[in-house]
Amino acid sequence: MLHFAVLGVALFVLYRLTSGQADTGGEVVVDAPRIVALAEQFGRTWGRPPTTTELDGLIDGYVRDEVLYREGVALGLDRDDPVIRSRVRLKMEILGEAPEADIPEADLEAWFAANAARYAAPARYDFQQVYFDPAEHGAELEAKIAAALRDLERSPDSDFTELGDATLLPAVMSAVVDADVASQFGADFAAALPAAPSGHWFGPVTSAYGEHIVRIVAREERRPAALAEVRAVVERDVRYARSQAASDALYERLRARYTVRIERPAEGALDAALAAEPR
Repeated sequence: MLHFAVLGVALFVLYRLTSGQADTGGEVVVDAPRIVALAEQFGRTWGRPPTTTELDGLIDGYVRDEVLYREGVALGLDRDDPVIRSRVRLKMEILGEAPEADIPEADLEAWFAANAARYAAPARYDFQQVYFDPAEHGAELEAKIAAALRDLERSPDSDFTELGDATLLPAVMSAVVDADVASQFGADFAAALPAAPSGHWFGPVTSAYGEHIVRIVAREERRPAALAEVRAVVERDVRYARSQAASDALYERLRARYTVRIERPAEGALDAALAAEPR
């Protein structure tokens, strides 16, 4: 298939050359700002300015790129190329972005008030845990957990790490948020902590690995943040939202210029094509 594609392009180029349609011609201008930009790029790469010979080579390279690019576009080689389409789309979206202007304080305060929950400081926990492997204890699992809870109730300052089964999970975690806990123990384990009592062992608590008994040593409840604490994040979010709104508005204006016709495949044709795709 690659050979056929290359042959097709070669035949197309030959046709353009022999039919006189390949003479795109025109003028390639390498102006002073372009030469300065080429020299600056060389300097950033090599840490020194280019020599006269090197600068001439940079200019020749730019002219070569421009000529080949124009001829390629004239031959339609830019069409149906997903990389080129993506880069052109990105440039258009950048053109539609809102300018980087200062955001009035009132706008920051209004955005923060409307999205306060997003910026709230999450709850944090210090906790200890003892792990029990269900495969190790089978039907005796509940009895093992109950016995461990009684032992720790009688002697709360005893070495809890001597209880339970060996595991690579941390026995102690400090100043962690729900996401930290979920990444180690799973979402079910993390969900059990907000309503858990502090200072007392409780369980069983199910994790992605088995059962646990847990003690919350200290906790810091979720609290609203002040704007001063998260100002940089709020400003970033406002800029992003405005940029997206400007980009969407540009698209809607441009979209209004077009009539879109969608020609869907015949019934069953899409399924057949997908089924024929190599896995």
